[in-house]
Amino acid sequence: VIMEPLKSKIFSYCTTNINPPGELQLNQWLEENPEIEIVHVLQSESMTVHKEKLERNLTITLLYRLA
Repeated sequence: VIMEPLKSKIFSYCTTNINPPGELQLNQWLEENPEIEIVHVLQSESMTVHKEKLERNLTITLLYRLA
């Protein structure tokens, strides 16, 4: 059996808002790509102060294969 190679899709957001639009964009991408098999999901978060405001960076990486 030959398996399709793994691919990745990275969603990254920097925001001063605690609720970035990432969830909507992630859901839209998943809806547009129903033929994928998600193999693994990675999430990382960091915060920094930028121009005296707390800035949040959220990165979600999907490892997937075309089903």
